[in-house]
Amino acid sequence: MSDTIYTVSDLDRKRRQVTNTARRGLARIRDTDGTGLVLLPARHYEVLEAVSLWADRLRVVERARTKSPHPPAPSDFGDLTWLRHLDEDDLAEFVADLRDAISLAYHDDDLAPLHETVRDWRATADELADPDRREMLLGAFEPEDFVGVSRPEHP
Repeated sequence: MSDTIYTVSDLDRKRRQVTNTARRGLARIRDTDGTGLVLLPARHYEVLEAVSLWADRLRVVERARTKSPHPPAPSDFGDLTWLRHLDEDDLAEFVADLRDAISLAYHDDDLAPLHETVRDWRATADELADPDRREMLLGAFEPEDFVGVSRPEHP
């Protein structure tokens, strides 16, 4: 990252130098009124914006988990109301996974792991939302639930 601070007039006179600096990470620009501006790759901005949003959502979920009375109300999860279908152990695992995904997204400048983590947990919550599927996934198995089978005969 460059320590150079460009002026607004440099955007016209040295536009290629300014944009090349921005491509490498960040170009600082000082406007005529003293306002500091930055020019950076759109992908990096998108990562910063998403990391900020998900860090805020993570704080909302963490607050919901510590709120009394327990369990939290769906509205306690903000716009992640689908988390209401997860039990406390799953919520703890979700928080740990999300924290890791946010860190990876920020440090690797890549949103794919964050999107994948959220998508997978959302699918899990959606499965647990259905009482029959929840019972199949989390219910206890009894020996009589299993039966012996024979190898199929080939024609």
